[in-house]
Amino acid sequence: MPKILLIEDDESLYKMYSTELEMEGYETVWHNTGIGATETAKKENPALILLDIMLPDKDGIKILKDLKEEPATKNIPVVMLTNFGSDENIKVALETGAEDFILKYQIVPAELVVKIKQILKV
Repeated sequence: MPKILLIEDDESLYKMYSTELEMEGYETVWHNTGIGATETAKKENPALILLDIMLPDKDGIKILKDLKEEPATKNIPVVMLTNFGSDENIKVALETGAEDFILKYQIVPAELVVKIKQILKV
């Protein structure tokens, strides 16, 4: 199954999502800061990236922009994850190239897996 890169600073959320994804046969990789996220994506070459919009050291929208400008990562689908889904954040993320935008408090891990399967057409 495909590899999913989670760029998320909250370890408990990473564990919750990765447990569900791994039970479904996905390989998961965790990067817990904004700095170096693009390099990790290049190195790991995931099928999809789950990207937190609020990281302590770098804005998720900036990381998304970096990913979409980098030839090695520009075609990797990115799903933004956040607890703060203002209309402006959603608009900017989608305009910048995000495949989708998910509010963490509105989705359970099993629903996230369904969403990933839809995006990857698995």
